[in-house]
Amino acid sequence: MHLIDNTNSHADLVQSQLNTTDANYVKVYSLGNTAVIYTESAKAIGIALENHDRRVREDEIEFVVKRLAAKYEGSYTLTVDKSRHVVEIHIDK
Repeated sequence: MHLIDNTNSHADLVQSQLNTTDANYVKVYSLGNTAVIYTESAKAIGIALENHDRRVREDEIEFVVKRLAAKYEGSYTLTVDKSRHVVEIHIDK
């Protein structure tokens, strides 16, 4: 698995996040056909995994946590929608 930085292709999403939330850093990645949106503010980190074609797999969640939240591993909150197409990882700093 590889995270590919797609931030430049999602300028509207990034600008919207920066303008409407307390985020001071936003990155958008591709993990195959799963989109990964990493948002960081002074108090928290939010990572959203979204796949419209299939359920987000457990190994994808583990990979993203290892890559993007390694120093916070084990101290995060996981929120999953009923269909498991959207998974949110919330980490308090």
